[in-house]
Amino acid sequence: MNKTSHDIEKRVEGFHWWFSVRRNLLRSILPSLPLPLDPLVLDIGCGTGSNLKLLRAEGLSVIGLDHSLHALSLAKMNTQHSFINGDLNKLPIHSGSIGLIIAMDILEHLENDRRGIRECFQALKRGGILVLTVPAFKWLWGIQDLVTQHKRRYIKKEVLNLLTLEGFEILKSSYFNFFLFFPILLARRATHLLRLKIRSENEINSPLLNSLLKGIFSLEPYLLKYFRFPFGVSILCIARKR
Repeated sequence: MNKTSHDIEKRVEGFHWWFSVRRNLLRSILPSLPLPLDPLVLDIGCGTGSNLKLLRAEGLSVIGLDHSLHALSLAKMNTQHSFINGDLNKLPIHSGSIGLIIAMDILEHLENDRRGIRECFQALKRGGILVLTVPAFKWLWGIQDLVTQHKRRYIKKEVLNLLTLEGFEILKSSYFNFFLFFPILLARRATHLLRLKIRSENEINSPLLNSLLKGIFSLEPYLLKYFRFPFGVSILCIARKR
């Protein structure tokens, strides 16, 4: 991601429907995770720190890791969290030292995504948990994939294969952002056909639109406790180191 993308993310992460509900999804997942005792948490690709306050509020010891020094400088504003400059290609973390890894929308940035999964496996303690999200379906490719420098989008089977090949046990998997799937698909098609010049999809917003999208998307963290969605804009996987 470039500096402009990080600056936009920092400006909107507190209220934007996508970041707000993704945090709610993480919050809803945490109590059910079979974590090791007193786990050290690593938020890989922490960006401007959207998830860090939530993780600390849940009583977890957390480290934010990102390869962008600019993103880390933004994340450090008004916070006392610990940070590491590094990336998922080669984690600067002792093997078997982490109880929980959060890797939300980071795997798609790697040239070698299987190596990234392997790095997570090695960093986790035995029984440690990985919470992974990635964007779904290559035909949903849009301006946000370009500005954030994605290499790919996935189908769920691809992600599950990567995890199991590296030794993970799958605890839960589902598509999510199900209810907004077709509106987002149509919006991205229209943007492409009309050749609209947009710096980031995160800037396409208004108070009314934000409230509407947040209200719709907010149903999903609750429903994901009981259902698996057949498709969606993103994929969630929860896996355990055997």
